[in-house]
Amino acid sequence: MRKKSLYGAAIALFTALLSPLAIGDVANIVAKVNRVLVVADDRFGGCMAALTVDPATVLPACMPTWVSFSCTGDFTDPVRGYRMLDQAQLALATGKLVMVTVVDTSLHNGYCFANRIDVIR
Repeated sequence: MRKKSLYGAAIALFTALLSPLAIGDVANIVAKVNRVLVVADDRFGGCMAALTVDPATVLPACMPTWVSFSCTGDFTDPVRGYRMLDQAQLALATGKLVMVTVVDTSLHNGYCFANRIDVIR
């Protein structure tokens, strides 16, 4: 009987260790870009975009207005982060809509990470 309880405890521990540490939400937001931001240090992930649709309305864990592209390389490589920022700048300059995929488990100073941005015609 003792072997069964040890076996069960080992399975439970193994399962707990392999489970994701954080289970969060993902949302697609269609909006326009109002502003872009680049900072000289690692605050906010180095670069961000302010959207006309508040990410916090669909993902309450996110801070309002802004999303980070993680140009510091914390959640993607820095080159990819800056390329996503380039897309936000393109949308800002042309007035186009973007679709941004936002993840609420990857945060920079409370601002959610956008792991995808599409410029919409």
